[in-house]
Amino acid sequence: MSAVLTKKALARIKKVHQLSRKYNGPSQGQHLAKLLLLMRKHAQEITLLHRKKDLHYLIEVGDLLILCFEILLENRRSIDATARLCFTRYEKKLTQLLARSA
Repeated sequence: MSAVLTKKALARIKKVHQLSRKYNGPSQGQHLAKLLLLMRKHAQEITLLHRKKDLHYLIEVGDLLILCFEILLENRRSIDATARLCFTRYEKKLTQLLARSA
């Protein structure tokens, strides 16, 4: 199966995750709670910036993506495998929705 992320990108995400765990709390519960809080804050900021037509919201989307990757790593899940699974799920669901609306 093909990788969704390059090996270099995955290594960088893992490094970020290690730094994040060190800063936000070493226990899985503490760290996961902090990641979820940060995700909510980023989602709010993305919405606000988008409403203002401030393209910085796209950088915040990238930050949110990193937080999502961190949650997968925190739960010992493969980013590549999860992304492949979700690609399939979205393709199937959107195909079904389009067929219904036609």
